[in-house]
Amino acid sequence: MNKQIIGHGEKLNLLHKAMCNDRGHQSFLFSGPESVGKYTIARAFADNLIVARNTCEWNVCDRVDGDVSIIVPIAEEKKDKVIIHDISVKQIREASQILALAPNRNAKVLIIDEAHRMGNAAQNALLKMLEEPQQDRYIILVTDSSQQMLRTIHSRCFHVQFGTVDNTQLQQMYDGDKYIDDVDGRPGYLERMHTDEEFRENVEYARTQLQLFFQKELYERMQLATDLSNKNDEYVQIFLNVWIYRIRNAAHKTQKFQLVKVADRVEDVLHKIQFTNVNKKLILEDLFINMA
Repeated sequence: MNKQIIGHGEKLNLLHKAMCNDRGHQSFLFSGPESVGKYTIARAFADNLIVARNTCEWNVCDRVDGDVSIIVPIAEEKKDKVIIHDISVKQIREASQILALAPNRNAKVLIIDEAHRMGNAAQNALLKMLEEPQQDRYIILVTDSSQQMLRTIHSRCFHVQFGTVDNTQLQQMYDGDKYIDDVDGRPGYLERMHTDEEFRENVEYARTQLQLFFQKELYERMQLATDLSNKNDEYVQIFLNVWIYRIRNAAHKTQKFQLVKVADRVEDVLHKIQFTNVNKKLILEDLFINMA
């Protein structure tokens, strides 16, 4: 079954030109917001490189081609919690050995998803691969936090910056869809709204809590902070992303641009939860106390 790519026509044309250039790039950095289609496009681009199509067919099959290697952070379940480990040096070195093997067809491709989850040691190991490119070997890095990666990696990659998708294009997925206003132009979120009940309930809960938030008493805000702090990081990330999108959208519609500062504060808290060891409960309490 092939998965359709929604939107990003300009970026697809850019990648097609890069593929057709005999002296083109061999390392690519796909960056942009979460769930806008970067990984799906990386998969489709890898398939096109392997079969050396003159015209790109921008869809991706569920089956991974034998000449494509994919690295993702390893998830481990411990005491009813899922712990996501950073991409290790071992994973990078093993992928390097596989990439060095002769391709079955026209090329071998390595995709590193959530590339920002590489520590410095893993990034330096990758850097050696980028500095010594091999013919018909390609590396595609996919990230929604490219600022977490070494500048030297940036400088050795062809950078493709993805954005969100227009609602009119999202309607190609589900005609007249009732969830479009909840997903902030992200095809991945829209698909999950239809296929993942837990995700959908999370988004709907976040929306309702924002609608009620400014009428809440202080103790109710503290209870919300406590409830959220007991959820896993992915749940909190989805929750806060809903708030960021809806607050920014409200600022645009009402011309109350002080709301932009509120959205910026929520985004700063989200970033700290994602990338630091901050106490989740305390930082959420501080956010909710000071949101005016």
